[in-house]
Amino acid sequence: MEGLRHRLLRWLLLPLVALTAGSLVVDYDVAMRPANDAYDEALSNTALALSFYLQRENGQAVLKLTERADAMLRADRLDRIAFAVFDAAGRRIGGDSDLPYFGPADRNRFDDITLAGQPMRVAVLPHRLGDEALLIEVAETTHKRDELSRRVTAALAGPNLALILITLVLVGWGIEVGLKPLERLRQHVAARSAKDLTPLPHESVPEELQPLIEALNRQFALLAEALSSQERFLADAAHQLKTPLAALQSQLELAIGDADPASRQHRLFEMQEALHRVTHLAHQLLALARAEPSAGLQAQRQAVHLPAVAERMAQSHLDRAIDRGIDLGFELEEATVEGVPWLLNELLANLVDNALAYVPTGSHVTVRCGRRGQRPFLEVEDDGPGIPSTERNRVFERFYRMPESATGGCGLGLAIVRDIAAGHGATVEVREGGDGQGVRFTVSFPVPAATAA
Repeated sequence: MEGLRHRLLRWLLLPLVALTAGSLVVDYDVAMRPANDAYDEALSNTALALSFYLQRENGQAVLKLTERADAMLRADRLDRIAFAVFDAAGRRIGGDSDLPYFGPADRNRFDDITLAGQPMRVAVLPHRLGDEALLIEVAETTHKRDELSRRVTAALAGPNLALILITLVLVGWGIEVGLKPLERLRQHVAARSAKDLTPLPHESVPEELQPLIEALNRQFALLAEALSSQERFLADAAHQLKTPLAALQSQLELAIGDADPASRQHRLFEMQEALHRVTHLAHQLLALARAEPSAGLQAQRQAVHLPAVAERMAQSHLDRAIDRGIDLGFELEEATVEGVPWLLNELLANLVDNALAYVPTGSHVTVRCGRRGQRPFLEVEDDGPGIPSTERNRVFERFYRMPESATGGCGLGLAIVRDIAAGHGATVEVREGGDGQGVRFTVSFPVPAATAA
């Protein structure tokens, strides 16, 4: 792609060259017009002088021109002079035989002609001798005019060409100076380390570069947020996986050295439980990473039917609810949101997982969706032990579990819910369930664009 420097030079110099060429044409015309008028006036004077040698003899016009007068009229250092006199019918009265008739004419006229292969300028003057109308023609070659044209062109072209060259140097220097801030910015960014995402300085930056600096700083901020989120995720994953993996290794070592079949069977069962917890934790960690607002899932957004999300969740959780003796019910009304389908599935699955994990046998868990006002919502309510008001904000923290919790959860489910909701512009509200029992999680989505319009 063409460089900015070359593009600026082209767009600055092309108009300059065009203007200079136009100026040269105008200056040439201004310089040559008076000279050509003077040459034409000299031709006219020669024709007027020729008229003094016209006489009438025997009722006819004749040209009585002596050799000396003829020589004087034709005297010119550079050009050939030709002349002739014609009557009204175009008959030649006298003069050069090779000069044709250019009449009739009712006033003085000047024309460019070619005679014997040479360009010439001719003056045509009507003249009356008594009551007879005559036509006097005087022509000359254009050597003087051509020589003057060359001299004027050289005199004008030299300074204008010098002006273009000087302007080219000055414009190139000006562009170089003007682009220095951009070059300094390039060097500053190139010299940064891969992990340096601090904002670029605004000081001493031209106004035209401020939008670029602001855009770069916004990108740096987004990258810093994504990098920080990735580092937190890796640290959390390493910390949370360390304990169950260590326990799994210990149980494996003990099982290998245990000769008692019953004891070995017990240790294998504990290993299976530990492996299940590790698998569940890994799944939750991956879901959490994919749910990050910085994960770049805008391209996957589409219209999502919330009752369909609830129906898919029912297929995967109904057997677990039946096994635990929990009544899993649904109250579904029409509602559609703009979102990523699999993320909304994950959000609802985590809310239901959380409810099924914490409520005792015989409890009720209800899944709802619909609209309140114009805002679509998803809701999961249970009549279990509930969440104390002092803990309701903390339950969305990663790896946080309430002190009295006896479940084997890893404390990531509600953090996933929070991040998915944030990525969809939704809010999550925690309240007491109906009749003051249990807990209700309500995810309220923004008003869809079609409804808002």
